[in-house]
Amino acid sequence: MRLFILLAATLFFVSCSRQKEAEPSGIEATSFSGTPLYSKVAEPAALAKSDSVITIFKSKSELTEDDYLEIGKQLVATYRYKLAVANFSDGLAKYPTSFKLLRNRGHRYITLRQLDNAIVDLTKAEELIRSQPEVWEYDAQGKPNASYQHQIWYHIGLYYYLMKDYGQSAIAFEKSLAWTHEGRNIVGATNWLYDAYQRSDQKQKAENILKPITADYDTDREHAYFRRIMLYKGIITPEELVNVNKPSDSLSVLDITKMYGLANWYAYRGDKEKATTLYHKILESKEWAGFAYAASEKEL
Repeated sequence: MRLFILLAATLFFVSCSRQKEAEPSGIEATSFSGTPLYSKVAEPAALAKSDSVITIFKSKSELTEDDYLEIGKQLVATYRYKLAVANFSDGLAKYPTSFKLLRNRGHRYITLRQLDNAIVDLTKAEELIRSQPEVWEYDAQGKPNASYQHQIWYHIGLYYYLMKDYGQSAIAFEKSLAWTHEGRNIVGATNWLYDAYQRSDQKQKAENILKPITADYDTDREHAYFRRIMLYKGIITPEELVNVNKPSDSLSVLDITKMYGLANWYAYRGDKEKATTLYHKILESKEWAGFAYAASEKEL
């Protein structure tokens, strides 16, 4: 009988061990409340294409600073944020004074909820670029889309916003706004600056910062931050901003970005109950990599 029990126990533990090996956790990060955040699965075609591009870069005998940036972009595009951070770290081992790699790793540390690491990288990146003329980032088509100065200050602003130091967040977003000339980036920085002003009890500044963003402003009319500003200015209604009845599991990152703006709109008007309901709904979505999701975690 003892032999049978021992054999059964052995088989049980072997089975559990094999099951553990066959079922990786898939945990990409841990939320601010301590719950696991699971990695999304990229479409097979997108993953294959991304891996093909990465293989080409890694086949080079010597990787440049820009090579590490491009590899990181491919990993981020396929939701592999931890691997992207590891890649940027590899690049920084070779190029320790790269404000480009520091800016990108700092951004992804925010995604992974590692705020202490994020501000170290972003602060160092800002120090390294401080004496530089404007340096541009480029999109997939090779067009300039934002300056590094803008992006560094933007993410410093997000760090302080998530830390609920709204005064410092406002200062950072002011600097971010000063370093941008393109409509989408102006709208994005203005939106966060408005929220930081509202939360640091600078109400008049909050209203003033929205004045240049008119209904015919030169930007994408469906841009989530533009739509939020239109709500804040009373040009559109909550129903025109986002469908709050949409099933949580079908919410996109654009949906939750708009929904976070609506939740804030209610909060600024004293309706904490409606605001809290929407923060909770955002956390029921799958889009945990979005800044609106991280900010909603902090709200709750």
